[in-house]
Amino acid sequence: MAYILNKTNGSIVATVQDATIDLSTDLTFLGRNYAGYGEPQNENFIRLLENFANSTPPTKPLEGEIWYDSSNKRLNFYDSKEWKSVSNLVVSETDPFNVSNPPPSGNLWYNSLESQLFASNGSEYVLIGPPIGADTQAGWRGSYEEDVNSIGIHIYNIKAVIGTDVVAVASNQEYNVYSGSQNKYPIADDFNPPRLHRGINLIGANANTGVSASFNSITGAYTSGTILWGTAAHALYANSATSTAGFIYSENAENLYKPVAFLTTSSNNKALVNIDFGITFNPYTNYLKTTRFEGLATSALYADLAERYEADNIYEPGTVLVIGGDKEVTVTTLYADTRVAGIVSKNPAYMMNSEAGTDETHPYIALKGRVPCKVTGIIEKGDLIVTSTYPGYATAWHGGSAPDGTIIGKALGTQSEDFGIIEVLVI
Repeated sequence: MAYILNKTNGSIVATVQDATIDLSTDLTFLGRNYAGYGEPQNENFIRLLENFANSTPPTKPLEGEIWYDSSNKRLNFYDSKEWKSVSNLVVSETDPFNVSNPPPSGNLWYNSLESQLFASNGSEYVLIGPPIGADTQAGWRGSYEEDVNSIGIHIYNIKAVIGTDVVAVASNQEYNVYSGSQNKYPIADDFNPPRLHRGINLIGANANTGVSASFNSITGAYTSGTILWGTAAHALYANSATSTAGFIYSENAENLYKPVAFLTTSSNNKALVNIDFGITFNPYTNYLKTTRFEGLATSALYADLAERYEADNIYEPGTVLVIGGDKEVTVTTLYADTRVAGIVSKNPAYMMNSEAGTDETHPYIALKGRVPCKVTGIIEKGDLIVTSTYPGYATAWHGGSAPDGTIIGKALGTQSEDFGIIEVLVI
């Protein structure tokens, strides 16, 4: 009587007649009364025990069959169409990569010392995460606070931490930290809150390694807590500087350090800044009431005075804008439009309303000086420049007196082609 062999799902895999063997799979199936059944039967157990260990895959696999690739030291399973590799996981404190026998791509290594997971790309182990090793306890993390003036509204930032101590904060807003915030600083309070500035804030150390609420009403700065934001020109104070490091120790009753954004060549501490033959800044005399500044002259690399205005789109330098649109400024298709605002400046010499936004949202518009301008039509030097019918382009005014409010400036260059860029003196 034949054996009918079924898979787990009930389908028939083989029918084995009496006293015969079946080789339709990678195992040998024996029929009833087969002479010498012991050897093939025991070999079946060995194949299963070693998961068909070989450098080549089994040739007659069934779905779900497992094969150990002895060349790459990796388990594989058959998904009814092809063999799929199963990544090996190594747990150790040292990198298990072996140049002479590199692990296949996809192998995993868990660094038990750093508590980090790596994956092999065939050439090296690449970190998956977390990005901070357990031994360093240092890194950046997302966080938020609330402003004392807008409690309940989260202001998001990024904090540099060592363990649980905050050592720096990157913020795109300036605000006083509300002590009820989830991530409040240890010594914050609602009546004298620490202040975060726009940019990178380095946090001063104190007993709790947080931002101190110690505020000096004379200098207008926190004497501990935030010690730097933005660039070094904005440092608040130094603990040991005396005369030449950009901070001067003031010999007065308060015995305070005062912030200085310039170096001094003077050894007289009473002159807070004194650069010979150039600039003098001396708030020492009656400094609570008077601040004095003296200078010879100033200069700028670029040539225009500009102010930020909110635009309804992103406009490149040289674009001519008018007042209107969904925001404050936009382009126009009117010739000699009286709503003209000016030309988008790339590098203003003097920037007004600089914190209103970015160049994408609030471009600088030249109010005075010389700037490149997108133009169309024939233009001669000295021509009066007005808006054209081409959005964002200016053109020359031809005719009598131009209507009031239409003149952008005077051409400093010539234009003989359809479109181009020339310098314009904004008036």
